[in-house]
Amino acid sequence: MSLAPAADPHETRSDLERTICEELAAQGLSHEHRSLHFRVRDASGAPLGYDPTLVVRRGPIVFLVEAVTEATDASRIALMGRFLEQHSPDLVLVVLARRAVLETLPAEAYDERYDAADVPRAVRRIREQDPEGIVEPFLKDRAA
Repeated sequence: MSLAPAADPHETRSDLERTICEELAAQGLSHEHRSLHFRVRDASGAPLGYDPTLVVRRGPIVFLVEAVTEATDASRIALMGRFLEQHSPDLVLVVLARRAVLETLPAEAYDERYDAADVPRAVRRIREQDPEGIVEPFLKDRAA
């Protein structure tokens, strides 16, 4: 009996996701790709599936990391916002995207956001999170 080779546990779907994955590994953070599956209710109450791109566990605090690109559709971004309304504050949704994309994201669609050019800083922030500490609030830019 032969077994098919397992799928690559670090398969990426974008260059940005690959860059984040490589930086997580370089900084010694174990992580998973699309390993958690959540149900999120839409405006009508119907359940939708949400599978965060990357998952980094820091004790009871779990960072969900999204690589948002120009190809990320508005429905995915709206789903991220609904997810934050409906799930635990011990889940921290971090978005990385190019500056032009970041400027279009509504503040309700992330807990923290970082420019794609600054992946090492975003990963360092996750690495330095005390697993037993509190998650400090991230100051969000608000439209005037």
